[in-house]
Amino acid sequence: MVVVLAIGWHQARLFLTPNLTRETVYQVRYLNDGWTQQQRQNFYYTPQGTELLGIEYQWFINLELPLSHERLATDDNMRGWGFIVTPGQQADPLNPGNLPVGLGRHVDPGTGKERLDIGCATCHTGELHYQGTALRVDGGQAVQSLSNAKRGEFITTLGASVFETLLNPVKWNRFATRVAGHDEAQREQLKTEMWAFADHMKHFMQGAGNPKYYPVEEGRGRIDAVGRIANVVFGYDMDVPANYRPADAPASLPFLWDIWRFDWVQYTGFTNQAMARNVGETLGVLAPIKLVDKQGNPLPASELGETVVDVDGLHCAEGLLRMLKPPKWPQDILGNIDFERARAGKQLFADHCQHCHGPHISEPYAWPVADQANPQIPGQINSNWQWDMAGDISQQDGRPVRRDWRSTIWSMPWISTQEIGTDPKLADNYMDNRYDASKLVPGSKPVNAGDGLQVLLNLLVPKLYARWDITGAEIANYDGLNVPFRIANQRAYKARPLHGVWATPPFLHNGSVPSIYHLLSPLQQRPTTFYVGNREYDPQKLGYLTHKTEGSFFHDTRIQGNRNHGHLFTDVDIPGRIGPLLSEMQRYELLEYLKVMGNPDFDEALNGDPQNWARYSAPPPHQWSATR
Repeated sequence: MVVVLAIGWHQARLFLTPNLTRETVYQVRYLNDGWTQQQRQNFYYTPQGTELLGIEYQWFINLELPLSHERLATDDNMRGWGFIVTPGQQADPLNPGNLPVGLGRHVDPGTGKERLDIGCATCHTGELHYQGTALRVDGGQAVQSLSNAKRGEFITTLGASVFETLLNPVKWNRFATRVAGHDEAQREQLKTEMWAFADHMKHFMQGAGNPKYYPVEEGRGRIDAVGRIANVVFGYDMDVPANYRPADAPASLPFLWDIWRFDWVQYTGFTNQAMARNVGETLGVLAPIKLVDKQGNPLPASELGETVVDVDGLHCAEGLLRMLKPPKWPQDILGNIDFERARAGKQLFADHCQHCHGPHISEPYAWPVADQANPQIPGQINSNWQWDMAGDISQQDGRPVRRDWRSTIWSMPWISTQEIGTDPKLADNYMDNRYDASKLVPGSKPVNAGDGLQVLLNLLVPKLYARWDITGAEIANYDGLNVPFRIANQRAYKARPLHGVWATPPFLHNGSVPSIYHLLSPLQQRPTTFYVGNREYDPQKLGYLTHKTEGSFFHDTRIQGNRNHGHLFTDVDIPGRIGPLLSEMQRYELLEYLKVMGNPDFDEALNGDPQNWARYSAPPPHQWSATR
């Protein structure tokens, strides 16, 4: 026993305390309009059926740090790992464990026990700090590093905590008493279940969670989501170790306001439908799914896809996102808008940015007032997913078009990697990696991640709807504007609208440029290396401060996957040139406009008259955009 404890001590001492600097904030300002406080709490803590390898909620809130009596999930510790904790928050029915934003719970239908649930808000809630004020950006980008397996990070410290709890009798006694009381049978059952969890965690870290498959450190606020989803689903869940691929293209956690309007989502724009997108995400965040039997053999169709994915929770979150508006620049905290400079920036944006970033609203079509109550409107979606006003009232597959489709959908241009010149690794991996999906479709050829997920989700989503008793017109609503699930394969990145982009540093798809000012500057003026993890905001350059702090991530743009080239304003004709060299003044004029763009509250001061979203439409993308 002494030897075992010595080994446990040696292992645990490697994972003592959280890494990240705990920044002091005294108040929170919420920047996004559109939600009540209750709706915000619903987004923060509504479960989606994900699991942190199956750890129980009560275990998590009662575990202690390694070599300490201090609880692991204290506010201070969780802040140290980059999670967001509201100062002075108290436990409530949605958050009985008083955990950070995004960490909820769901009931395992097999055992009736509550599992820790990693909700949407864990990764998609941001916070900017400025002189002691936390500026909450709902739907923004987190800076935690949930998947990082380095020493001192969250997941490794959790593993060390479980390990030491099982091996240290004194620590075990404290933990077991809090969770199971003094009933010996319950305590023994608890230990059996915890050893099973520890074994499951070890097995996962040897497979889909193995750091060797993630050679480019993701760091703060980034994850190679597509690569990890593919490794989890096609490697781990399908029990095909040969399907593991290096996921070496980390991407920033995307911001979510307006995404429900997009005709294509993800950085490479490879999918389109809300429910399919969200179910695929839950599988990547370790929602358990049964794809093979215990021997790794394919399951019959009737047994395939058993999972706890919560489609009601996903639909709730998606509905809340439809109400969420972009963050509004807080003039009393970050400084007043220079509207003269912003007006000059608006013209620069129209000249050099709008042709890609739009938003490109569907072609104008005004139906008669008498038709407003009609749930269907004339028109169909053509093969390019653009409006075609000739024809009847159905899409190509015959499904009715929702009345509100035309007024909401924004077309996302795809820009080829060759044209935009940004790091191509994410798009290349998506296009080039292949996975054996023959356990789902016997005899099938290897597929890329998108096509493989389409096969799986076409099998899984109807079963989920049946399980949750979602039928008829409800299905169209849950799908999102009655959109059928499609996959698009191209070596390109989509250009999304930029409302509120000022609140989402760092920039480019891989977070390789620390501020918008640097993004508008020549390549040689962009930092080659910088640190990510400090939330203190720079309101002049529109980015985080980048000096080294405890636990910050060293971003080296010389590494493939991390590169910061492309999307260049230069007079030199080189790959990735998108516009002319901008003067120092022009850069700051564009920054000033980006602070107010798309926010109706600033329209009158900016333009002299109120505007609405539709007025921000743009001409069709230039023909040099990648072909759909």
